[in-house]
Amino acid sequence: MVYINFVLLIVIVLICSLEISKLKKQIAQQQKQLDELCALTGQESLASGYISDALKSELLALKNAGKDVRAVKKLREHTAMSLLEAKEYIDKLL
Repeated sequence: MVYINFVLLIVIVLICSLEISKLKKQIAQQQKQLDELCALTGQESLASGYISDALKSELLALKNAGKDVRAVKKLREHTAMSLLEAKEYIDKLL
């Protein structure tokens, strides 16, 4: 009986993780569509990847102070960028 419950629990966890994975993909796709709509309508400030001038200057100050990791973290807090995207943005920031 214990083994059946354990197997059942594992199956339920696997099904839930697959469903969560599907939902995350759908959310990412919808966010991309919303960002495209923002760009088409001229509302870039509403897009998930929008970086204001104030944020950009703060990120530049952090980068110039040698605090690249903090800059990447701050950028990710304010945008929907992945870790790689944020790092590449900070690396290219002048």
